[in-house]
Amino acid sequence: MRQLIVPVSIFILLNIAQTVVASETTQFIRIPSTLFGPSGLLLTQSIDTREAKNLELGIGFSSEESKQPDFTETMATATATLGLSSTIEASVQVPYFTEVQYPGTESSSELGDLNLSLKWRFMDASPDLNFPGFALSFTVFFPTGDPKTGSGTVESRGVKALIVSSAEAEIVLPFKKTLLLGFYADGGIYIQDSGDPTEEKHGVIDLGFLIPLTSSKNIQLLLEGNGRLSREKPMPIGEAEYLAGTLGLRYVTHHIALTGGWQRRLNEKESEDTDLFLFQGSYTF
Repeated sequence: MRQLIVPVSIFILLNIAQTVVASETTQFIRIPSTLFGPSGLLLTQSIDTREAKNLELGIGFSSEESKQPDFTETMATATATLGLSSTIEASVQVPYFTEVQYPGTESSSELGDLNLSLKWRFMDASPDLNFPGFALSFTVFFPTGDPKTGSGTVESRGVKALIVSSAEAEIVLPFKKTLLLGFYADGGIYIQDSGDPTEEKHGVIDLGFLIPLTSSKNIQLLLEGNGRLSREKPMPIGEAEYLAGTLGLRYVTHHIALTGGWQRRLNEKESEDTDLFLFQGSYTF
């Protein structure tokens, strides 16, 4: 089942190319930052980048509980996303774990692994060719957290490289009405502590859809599928393989964005399936 994720994703992207009508400028008012910093949905990135010198500050929250393995994890994040040019944006995420519990481990409240991201949109969506846009996203993780308590996973260094694709399409409805939809996808690889005993690699894939619920498009429904896949078993605690579905609701204006969501995470066989509650709020100057 999980081996079908990549070919199915490619099939979806190819079908997006048959329906895209929007150019590089989004018709959804704007695309705010994800929980991790780069512009996108809650978790899935888009090709959109902040305008040059445009700054967006955000705060986020996630909460997850599990019985097997036994832990409770609550994370608060602060993000800043800055447009460096018309096609490049940089972002930083500072995560803070307010509680992490594992068997035999005391609860703790401490800083997680700080990370810096750079996204470059190298191809705009083309309405004339009916083709989606593409971007490259690169993230570096720094070992500011503590792997022993679960607030961090990186011992020396970590990197994540993604290719991002997105498009906007108008779907014709009955009575000559149209519905604007957004399609988003990213996929790539995460590598941690390469060459060290703690080395770990896994694939990352996200698919997302954005549906406006009002004519002004300021209230939006977000549907996402998220996955972390690895050939190495078992993966370290806190880095378990999973597939997930995420349902979100977003309110967005030209300056403010508020997004709340719920995620059902289907973890690997050794772990219990878990529920996550997510929130991201941001303000752009």
